[in-house]
Amino acid sequence: MKPTLLLLLSLVVASLHAQDGLFNDAIDVPDGFVRQADRKIKRIDEQLTRQTGKYLNSLSKQEEKIYRELTKIDSSGATELLNDSKKVYEQLSQKLAAANGKMDKAFSGQYLPGLDSLKGALGFLKEAKQVVSRSKDIQQRLGNSLEQVKQLQSKLQQVEDIKQYVQQRQQQLNQLLSNYTNLPKGITKHMGNYRQQAYYYTRQMQEYKDALNDPDKLMKKVLSTLQTLPAFKKFMQKHSLLAQLFPTPENYGAPQSLAGLQTRADVQQMMQQRIGMPVTNGANASPSQYLQQQIQQAQGELSKLKDKLNQLGNGGSGSSDMAIPDFQPNGQKTKSFLQRMELGTSFQTQRSSYYFPVTTDIALTAGYRLNDKTIIGMGIAGRLGWGKDWKHIRITGEGIGLRAYADWKAPDLLKTNSRFVAGLWFTAGAEMNYSRTVESLTAFKNYSNWTRSALAGLTKKYSLSSPLKKGKKVQGSMQVLYDFLYKQHVPPTPALVWRVGWNF
Repeated sequence: MKPTLLLLLSLVVASLHAQDGLFNDAIDVPDGFVRQADRKIKRIDEQLTRQTGKYLNSLSKQEEKIYRELTKIDSSGATELLNDSKKVYEQLSQKLAAANGKMDKAFSGQYLPGLDSLKGALGFLKEAKQVVSRSKDIQQRLGNSLEQVKQLQSKLQQVEDIKQYVQQRQQQLNQLLSNYTNLPKGITKHMGNYRQQAYYYTRQMQEYKDALNDPDKLMKKVLSTLQTLPAFKKFMQKHSLLAQLFPTPENYGAPQSLAGLQTRADVQQMMQQRIGMPVTNGANASPSQYLQQQIQQAQGELSKLKDKLNQLGNGGSGSSDMAIPDFQPNGQKTKSFLQRMELGTSFQTQRSSYYFPVTTDIALTAGYRLNDKTIIGMGIAGRLGWGKDWKHIRITGEGIGLRAYADWKAPDLLKTNSRFVAGLWFTAGAEMNYSRTVESLTAFKNYSNWTRSALAGLTKKYSLSSPLKKGKKVQGSMQVLYDFLYKQHVPPTPALVWRVGWNF
């Protein structure tokens, strides 16, 4: 009897919840969702604030240097524009650091669908108490996360204002310096540094925005689940950023919502009167076809303009590179230390000789990208012995090696734009190898037992499927290197070294 009463009671409670028109669906929210969202938003918030302060301080210093140099030529002109610039940069930095969740404008800058979806998901889960736990702890955490997202949105809005100010400031400086001839090299140098810092600041902020638009696996799972709920869709139609910009009428989809809208004939007549849409066979052409033709023509003109900008060295990116033709942006400068690191492994096999067995060198390497075309790194290798032949297989430790290397991107001198040349790198390195059977660690202390190698050659890098994780793409590599010290090795080693490997 008791189980029956409990079942009936559960059905009554479920039916009462189902009467709630907005939150009548229940899902399981992973415990780590809020924690991961907090961690990601907090990390980007801190990095954005710190890096903005760093770049503003650098821009302020460049202006101070320009001011000191310019006062030697025209003190009045320099004072008028540059005297109080340091205070302005400090105020911008302080305003960003003290930002709260209040938005001065409804929308500013680039729309970030990932951040907007995260904000909507947190707001929905906070209000939908049937979806998540009713405990005060989870509700408070959801509320705190939502406030952090709002604060980050406010900071992103201020970042757009800072970028606009820096752009205007750059134009003012250019206009000021254009009034002088034969400027000292110091001013030209500092102005070039100013443009570079402004360029890297824009790149850095864009990387943070890209990170916000790239949800991790757990966030994707939660968002995809929420998007199946009608209640969540209704919530987003009222509270998302796009809904604020383009609100949906309450009677959307009903015949009453169409009242007052122009018909196709009205639009066609208006286009004929205002923009002179052509007439075909006594009738007006289709508005969609006409607009499509105009768009194609505009795209053609934009392509021509982009080609001209490429010839001037700007690449159509809208940056300030055209003002400094010798400036080659470093795509690694805005990345963190870990993002510039690349871990990899390589394999090298040597056939048996004399009484030495077949060996395989297995190396682990760690490289650091100085820029897009230069990598330096080091590695450690272990040498395994496999025996003399298939009938006498015996695994032994045959040595250890230490290595340092540098890679330089090979230039496409003939402008072939081929994939083969695009993945070609010059490689040089130095190695120390202990090539004897390892019996104890004390053997490594004897320096005379180590052989040295000086290597140089080519590395071909390409994309391949990861041998460790299905479906993942990694960067493979094939190397052919010449050892300039191979004649000094005991036991003898080949002059050419062949290696294959991949990066994790």
